[in-house]
Amino acid sequence: MSGRDGESQRREEIATRRAAMARDAGLQRISSVTRWMIAGVVSLSGGLALLAANAFHGRTIASTSNANTAQTTPGSTTPATTTPATTTPATTTPASSGVQAPTPTQAPPVVVSGGS
Repeated sequence: MSGRDGESQRREEIATRRAAMARDAGLQRISSVTRWMIAGVVSLSGGLALLAANAFHGRTIASTSNANTAQTTPGSTTPATTTPATTTPATTTPASSGVQAPTPTQAPPVVVSGGS
């Protein structure tokens, strides 16, 4: 009987080892899949960010009439084209200065509540 008990213990030990090896192999496989998924997600999000950056580059649409806009150089804050200081508002008309005055609208004023 001791031979059979030793043999059944050995079979249980082998089954336990196989189960542990299968568990370890599964954990290693899941770990590898997780790493590849993370790498894929990071690459995909980077690619989509690059695509969006190229598609929506943040530039404004150029106006149809460039004569109405004052041009500035990259380092300056004052317009390159200015009117002389000696002209008075009575002698200057909006058509001759190249700048249009703002036009009033009939829209109601925008009210922003601070809340309390």
